[in-house]
Amino acid sequence: MTRLTRRQFTLGLFATSAVAAVGGVGLALSPADRTVIIGAGPAGAQAALALRAAHPTLRVALLERDPTRLAREASDAAAAAFTAPRTEATLAQLKAQGIEVMLDDVVDVDWTAGRLSLFSGRDAAFDRLYLAPGTSARPEAIEGLDAEARYTMPAAWGNPREARRLAAQLAALPEAGHVVLRLPADLSHPQVALNRALVLSRHLAATRPAARLTVLDATPTPALAQSFAMAKRLQGLDAQVAWVTAAQGATVRAVDAHAGRIETDAGRLTADVINFVPPHVAGTIARTAGLVDASGWCPCDARSRSMLRSEAIVLGDARKGAARTLDGARLSVTAATDAKA
Repeated sequence: MTRLTRRQFTLGLFATSAVAAVGGVGLALSPADRTVIIGAGPAGAQAALALRAAHPTLRVALLERDPTRLAREASDAAAAAFTAPRTEATLAQLKAQGIEVMLDDVVDVDWTAGRLSLFSGRDAAFDRLYLAPGTSARPEAIEGLDAEARYTMPAAWGNPREARRLAAQLAALPEAGHVVLRLPADLSHPQVALNRALVLSRHLAATRPAARLTVLDATPTPALAQSFAMAKRLQGLDAQVAWVTAAQGATVRAVDAHAGRIETDAGRLTADVINFVPPHVAGTIARTAGLVDASGWCPCDARSRSMLRSEAIVLGDARKGAARTLDGARLSVTAATDAKA
């Protein structure tokens, strides 16, 4: 049996969901329409390609603020384990399909006029708008958790620079060092969090067998801890791991990044490396576009159409209630395909 890597599955999943969403609204598109897709991550780039494949004469523009998103940078093997999946599409491939690629950022959306105000000072017109906003960290009222602390205790949650920083910190870990992984109560991606705990465990087992890992899991149920215990056993990992649940006092009250200290309901921890994962909400552009409700996420119907702006299609993790496990993702694809039919 061929085993898919998480990256391969995720890219395939995004492509499938993008095609499903395109099919759901395809009949409303005409060759004269200008379709703009915000966000060139896996979902956005694949949606652009799917739109061109379904409507060869449609005008499609892909807008991305980070020019490295579509670049082929040299792979950093140490940081790769902490880096989010990247789009398979290159800038050259997108342009070869007649897709206009705009490197800019959106500062405002005028739905009435169908125009985007861009950071560069330009405007961009649209008839149909797709958004792949991704997620962004939500601020937390934790004593000591300022910008400097977040730099020192990288989340490495979709940020390549933070991934490299975390990898460097792990490389410098003392032989009997201590690593802490903090997971917030409202965790957005449980499957990614489980994978992170396993990656750290494998790293310590392979390179620092005398080191130990503490997972501060503030999620309200023991489900993640149970899944980790099962995976650790099946993979034969012998790393020293202490999993602290919410009931055991995993909630973080204060941090001292310089001293490597974390104050929790269970007491004080001191660590050499702290992988501090914050809670997340829909990406900034989703809030700018008025697609986010009080939950911080984008309410959408089964065809990814925004329930706050029917003219907007939201792709990827920013959708409210989106399944963020592999099985849940498969179910969401099935629902989107059924909606297409």
